[in-house]
Amino acid sequence: MQTLSKTKRIEWIDAMRGFTMILVVFSHVETWGMNIELGYDGVNDLFRQFRMPLFFFVSGFIAFRPNEDWNWQYYQKNLLKKMRVQMIPMLAFGLFFTYFAFTRKTGNILEQPLISFINSPSKMGYWFTEALLGMFCIYYTVSFLFRKVKIPVRQVILSAIALVLYAFTYNSYTHFENHKIANWFCLYYIFIYFQFFVFGNIVSNYREKILKWLGNSYVSSAILLLFIGTYTFYCSRHDVQTVYVKTDISKLTAEFFKYIGILTMVMIFKNCDNLFSQSTRIGRSLQYIGRRTLDVYLLHYFFIPILPAMGTFFATTNNTLLELVVVLSISLAVIGISLLISNILRISPILAHYLFGAKKEAQK
Repeated sequence: MQTLSKTKRIEWIDAMRGFTMILVVFSHVETWGMNIELGYDGVNDLFRQFRMPLFFFVSGFIAFRPNEDWNWQYYQKNLLKKMRVQMIPMLAFGLFFTYFAFTRKTGNILEQPLISFINSPSKMGYWFTEALLGMFCIYYTVSFLFRKVKIPVRQVILSAIALVLYAFTYNSYTHFENHKIANWFCLYYIFIYFQFFVFGNIVSNYREKILKWLGNSYVSSAILLLFIGTYTFYCSRHDVQTVYVKTDISKLTAEFFKYIGILTMVMIFKNCDNLFSQSTRIGRSLQYIGRRTLDVYLLHYFFIPILPAMGTFFATTNNTLLELVVVLSISLAVIGISLLISNILRISPILAHYLFGAKKEAQK
């Protein structure tokens, strides 16, 4: 069993994170590049149910460290480091995108790009880094304040916070959207997704037992059946033209499916860890993307092609297989270009450190 440490990476986790990054770019190619609205009953409707929850799950999983001493110095050091790693890249790339690329991609002329970026609840697409920072702030603060209690008790506290935060989002998206402070700090996304960060943290704490459980043939079969059955039921209960489902049963089913989707992906990547190891081409590729998710996330918006006619074609023909092949091919090309630009920028140690969170190289 591979263990988490600051020097040892878990290969299948990196591969799963790379896969999730592909799903994110896939979605943005459809919604940004092809103008296919969320809620369209296509292949992206399945992916969008669990891709962001899975991303936050992985973040919470990796964040867990059983032997950390949460004194004031350690708390302050981690908080400041996370602020640097998350905020500087978001502001640099987000503002650059807002000033120079958003108008070209959308046709909308922004009279005050800076104000538009700050007031945007999605930060023109760059909300993820700020929302993740907010989650780490909560996690670090709880870890510091309750450092004297056992980790399971601390995780119960985190779970209670996550439940309360999610309760505030129930039937309340419009309230968040119209609240400036909520928009400034991406509070809606923090409130709705923090539960999956905590879920990943809990799974990481009990990973040996849980991963062994997921390796059981009966359990894995049950999870796959639940994955298929829950999504089928969800599709039969919600209006595919509406992004935010309206009925309570649809909302609860959607939330349950997110957890089933996470467990399904964890089960697949862990049970097939040989396929996703460094010894295979697909494993090396997914792991490389997984280790550079921040780079890809920050850069990919600039290279998404504008193809509205293709979006209209897919929305009217419902050719799921063709849609999957074409959009996936474009997504991989966008990721490849993003990684190329990332590697060029990383030639400078200063840019690598401040734009992508790379460690400073020791001076010779």
